[in-house]
Amino acid sequence: MKKRSAWLLAPLLSLVTITSACSDDNSDTLSSPSSESSAVEVGQEIINEPTSQAEPITDINPVAAGLARAQQVVDRHSMAPNQITLTEPVSSPPESGKTVAWIACEITCETFNPAFQEATDALDWKLEIISVATVGNSTAILQALDIGADFIAITGTPPATITEEITIAKERGVGIFMCFDTTIPDPVNNNIFTNCAAEASAYTSGQIIANKVIVESGGKANVLMINIPDFEILVSQREGAKSAYAKNCPNCTFQELTVTLDQLLTAGVPDVIVSTLLTDDTINWVHIATAGMAYGILDALDKAGLSEQVKVAGVGSDAVGLADIVTGRYEFWTVNPVPYSAWLMVDGMVRTSVGDTIPGNGHITLPLPTYIVDTAGEAQKILDTPEQEFKGPATMEDQFKALWGIG
Repeated sequence: MKKRSAWLLAPLLSLVTITSACSDDNSDTLSSPSSESSAVEVGQEIINEPTSQAEPITDINPVAAGLARAQQVVDRHSMAPNQITLTEPVSSPPESGKTVAWIACEITCETFNPAFQEATDALDWKLEIISVATVGNSTAILQALDIGADFIAITGTPPATITEEITIAKERGVGIFMCFDTTIPDPVNNNIFTNCAAEASAYTSGQIIANKVIVESGGKANVLMINIPDFEILVSQREGAKSAYAKNCPNCTFQELTVTLDQLLTAGVPDVIVSTLLTDDTINWVHIATAGMAYGILDALDKAGLSEQVKVAGVGSDAVGLADIVTGRYEFWTVNPVPYSAWLMVDGMVRTSVGDTIPGNGHITLPLPTYIVDTAGEAQKILDTPEQEFKGPATMEDQFKALWGIG
């Protein structure tokens, strides 16, 4: 079975609809995500504020100024990052012998498994992988408790759907460590200690993609974003993209094509895209919110004779999408480091085990390291790695171990 992007596996295959609290999905208002989370501020700051090496661009016409700002963003995200986003070491090395239960969706979570195994092996901890279907995570949490887990890791399951089980885990002193959700970690009240790859990362990804499209189109992009806005993490990505177009591209247009989970699971998304493009020949860019939604789209565009009309980009890091960059069918992807997120969840466990505070409010204000892959050479370089996807910084394992005092 083909690997799929974590942006798909995390929220989309949970088969649970989340009520969006970020914005009205039918609104044209250009807004940023909810101000509840400081992660939003970090996400905006990374993209929109000039770096110390770049002065604000205000003295030229709006189109040129926007292009220049967009180019700065692209330049900052054009090379693979070589450092993890954490810098604070733990106060003391963790004890060995802990047990981690990783609740792995049986369809697409296999890409997490090796990273969890490597991270727990490095700590001399035991890993228990509990495979679940796209539903049924509540039972898995109880199973993890029954086997004596000290920590539970899970992705993409909205905590509101498993509140009873989370409460039971809290009563037994077992914390939940998550990624790919928008819930704010609050160990005292919701028993969630980490939520990496949260709103900040999604918002930032949207902004990176939009700025790259602005640059590639010369400030004349008419963008169709393919999205499932029932999922808050994808709403955040949409809002990040919209904010970038509003700031940096007065001659661009942006619209969202909302599709359903049923359409995704029944392979109906390509037909909906083709139908939309046939009714609007001004659209020249397609932005796919997650690589898991991309299957069949390129072939459908070819069959409909639309491949010359639009360029396609999005978020993802799987081997299929990277291969299509090698052949020139996709313009670019912002790659999503799934293995890195597994190490981040374990990092939260390490810090909790020694009584330390988890940086970034439970990692939510630390966007995942990412960059733009837009050349055949760079895509092939990733495909040639053992993971066949961007795992994160090349020496990330040693960097984490050094912070944990076991390097």
